[in-house]
Amino acid sequence: METKDVYSNKAEKYARYRWDYAPQAVDSILRIVQITPQSTVADIGAGTGMLTRHFAGRAGRVWAVEPNAAMRRLAEQTLAGCGGCEVLDGSAEATGLPDRSVDLITVAQAIHWFNPEPARREFRRILKPGGWLAVLRNISSSDALNRATAELYRAEYGFEAHQSAQKREWKPLIFYFGNGRFQRIRFAFHFEQDWERFFGSLLSTAGMPDETHPHFKNLERAAREVFDRFSQDGRMEVHGETELYIGQVSITTSKLSGPAQGRRLQPGG
Repeated sequence: METKDVYSNKAEKYARYRWDYAPQAVDSILRIVQITPQSTVADIGAGTGMLTRHFAGRAGRVWAVEPNAAMRRLAEQTLAGCGGCEVLDGSAEATGLPDRSVDLITVAQAIHWFNPEPARREFRRILKPGGWLAVLRNISSSDALNRATAELYRAEYGFEAHQSAQKREWKPLIFYFGNGRFQRIRFAFHFEQDWERFFGSLLSTAGMPDETHPHFKNLERAAREVFDRFSQDGRMEVHGETELYIGQVSITTSKLSGPAQGRRLQPGG
């Protein structure tokens, strides 16, 4: 299976159950980049348009670039009626966008799927001089729940590690930003979820089985035990953070001193 096809059978669950990004993170991007109705934004690896929709009506033109057909169809539904938004069949390595046409590139939960060298070249090609890159991911801040959930990513529960292993080599973010400095900002969020949303979010990750898999029932039983352990009256509290890495992209590269150097984004699946 090609990398772009990993989510073909998960698009519906992805759209329905994945956590949204903290609105404060989006507001910070708008403020830092100074997005206006004249600005252009390209959301690369846009998936179902979860992040893209936050820029609709705030930037003049927003492109959602997504290589997976099933995800793209849902993005078209999500963004239907959003003026200035267009969903494109493209990838991080070949967006199909014009040279120097983009003020801001956003990437959410997807950069670990990119082929780093061609993706970086493409970013630099489509960005205007002084253009910006914003990389976001959601993480759970509950260590105990994280450890319990990690135990579900096993072959006995139908997890297929080879699908997750298709992710490209991780690169420190300075690789994409080049000589430009970037900052890391965290935004806490909190919400409650029921069993359906907990299990649906789990199933939306790469490598997890679908309902036809022979080990699916094993996964469901084990996941239910985790949910029951961390929930009360059928509701589980979720504490997490949206991490935002944002800065201007340079056309040259060099090592960057300071706390941001060498940071890696871990898989978001």
